[in-house]
Amino acid sequence: MRAKSVLTLALGGFVLASLVALAMQSRAGASGSAGLVSKAPPSAQKSVPAHRVVVTYFHGDVRCPTCKKLEVLSREAIEQGFAKEIAAGTVVFQTVNVDRAENKHFVEDYKLLTKSLVVADERDGKPGRWLNLEKIWDLVGNHDAYMKYVRGAVRDQLDAA
Repeated sequence: MRAKSVLTLALGGFVLASLVALAMQSRAGASGSAGLVSKAPPSAQKSVPAHRVVVTYFHGDVRCPTCKKLEVLSREAIEQGFAKEIAAGTVVFQTVNVDRAENKHFVEDYKLLTKSLVVADERDGKPGRWLNLEKIWDLVGNHDAYMKYVRGAVRDQLDAA
């Protein structure tokens, strides 16, 4: 009988914590953020270079542990591999929640089927060539191969200037 009470209490605590987390996420979403998070420094955001590479991790509201790991690895690949370029504004990393109404067009724009990492060339503020890095799902368990794959794609876009 005691085990049943402990289990009921633990389950109730889990449900309560989940509701609090959901409320906090909803509140953060209502604060004016469009789900677009740029990691370029403010100075780089003010003056956009003529050519830059925008790396975007697209996700939805529901995020499994692997989906979260994809974002972490992608951010690491970009921030550690292109620190100078980020500082100069020629590389930008951002995340976009495609489940938000204002971002749903990206699903069609980039033909997204699932959580995705897209490397896009941007010239004079206009989108150009882009590549959906579909192999991230295959490489998520191989850190070095993931880094090489993502950084190589970004480098190719930068070198295409």
